[in-house]
Amino acid sequence: MSYGGAERQLSMLATEQVGRGWEVHVGIRRGGAYKDSLQNSDVIVHSLGDYRGLNPLLLIRISRLIRDIEPDIVQTWLPQMDIIGGIASLFNSAPWVITERTGGLAYQSYKIQNTVRCFLARYANSAVANSAHGAAFLRRILPTASHVYQVANAVDITAIRRAVSGCCEMPNQSDSMKNIFVVGRLAPEKSLDVIIRAVTILTVKTNIHVYIMGEGPLRNEIERWIRSSNLVSTISLLSSRQDWWGLLRNASALISMSRFEGHPNVVLETMAAGCPLIVSDIPAHREFLDEDTAILVPPDNPVMLAQAICSLVLDPLSAQQRAECAAERVGRLTIGLAADAYESIYEMVLERKKQSCVEL
Repeated sequence: MSYGGAERQLSMLATEQVGRGWEVHVGIRRGGAYKDSLQNSDVIVHSLGDYRGLNPLLLIRISRLIRDIEPDIVQTWLPQMDIIGGIASLFNSAPWVITERTGGLAYQSYKIQNTVRCFLARYANSAVANSAHGAAFLRRILPTASHVYQVANAVDITAIRRAVSGCCEMPNQSDSMKNIFVVGRLAPEKSLDVIIRAVTILTVKTNIHVYIMGEGPLRNEIERWIRSSNLVSTISLLSSRQDWWGLLRNASALISMSRFEGHPNVVLETMAAGCPLIVSDIPAHREFLDEDTAILVPPDNPVMLAQAICSLVLDPLSAQQRAECAAERVGRLTIGLAADAYESIYEMVLERKKQSCVEL
């Protein structure tokens, strides 16, 4: 339950459901920032043990938890739990809702696990994606497309705008510098190499400083890229921090050059903060962004990304107009609406279960 978009969405949803009078149990492998927020909101948190992969001990613990709680609904949130939690749900005849947080491209490096997950998903009572392309992926692998639903990610707009209007100290802050942020997991799909190459092109043209914030498997490699490109004074690599929304107050833009996404939290939260965006031109971004709300750049193209950064810095008025349009567009994505949608899905699952029991 450390910093991450999927973890944040789970935390917000569970907290909202408890506020509506639901008894919500969340089983987790390890703790983190969102574990504390769950417990503070009266969500019942169960530590399952930090077992990686398809560990049979994790299956035993989840199965035992389901037998003890006897839940009305079991919802699995990420691929590992879709497999292990899904098997445990089927063994215990518990109504099961599987969740798709991204889309098919995310599983290219995990072909065996994805094959198992897709096979098991056919037996889920319902499936929920946070994006249209995620829902399309589910419909391709599931026999009953009518049981696939789309629920957009929620955005805590009030908290984000409060953070942006407050005081948040910038690292290495300079009044003359144009600050560009990159926030998210340090992994290959985020195209951080493309961003660094674009900055190499730009350093002689614009007075920018780039802050890359996050954790992940590429951290050491990114540090080497920065040193070998002589960008130590231009790019700062920061650890994840909970108050990053406040840093957007002094940002000229946030860049997200992901090769694939679901319904990306960082981009949605940046929209709510009123910060200009440069994003990769991929279907996930096109679902809710266009030329009126962001600069869209073809993926894996550092030259065009450099041009986009330069145009944004040189024309801040147009950048701010796009940001204002984006902020207005994201205002509808509340946690209340997301919880309403999930509640309707749960009710349909339980009604179908009731009908099948009557037929038997």
